[in-house]
Amino acid sequence: MVIDKIENILFYKPMIPALEAGIAAVKAIEKLEPGKYRFDGGYFNIQKGETKPMNEGTFEAHRRYIDVQILAKGCEEVAWADVGDLKTVIPYDREKDAERLSGDTKNHIRVDQGMFYIAFPHDGHKPVSHTDEPHSFTKIIIKIPVPERV
Repeated sequence: MVIDKIENILFYKPMIPALEAGIAAVKAIEKLEPGKYRFDGGYFNIQKGETKPMNEGTFEAHRRYIDVQILAKGCEEVAWADVGDLKTVIPYDREKDAERLSGDTKNHIRVDQGMFYIAFPHDGHKPVSHTDEPHSFTKIIIKIPVPERV
């Protein structure tokens, strides 16, 4: 998993070829309204809400898409674990590109407005969480297909 400030996001474009197109597509919309938006090379969702306690819910992992999650407003806490260290709770669903997992949330970080994180297929992540106080957030979740391996 990568966690960084938004001003550094394009540093990662050699690892994620469609990242630049995704960022351009986000910049092209006038208002951050919840919904799903497509661009050449993937799609993105705008999500608004409140976080839930870290001890609720499950980790998620994706096989077909890389998640680039940008905090546009507010903040959230996200837990991370390698999928090999987690236990499957709900098997992988290809249609949703999601597997739900359980495990230890000891590795977590607060992601504030102006920051982003990238979750690759081996990154179990538990977003939209908090450890103490609930947080409000608006975030952009760019979904970019996993490049074919050589």
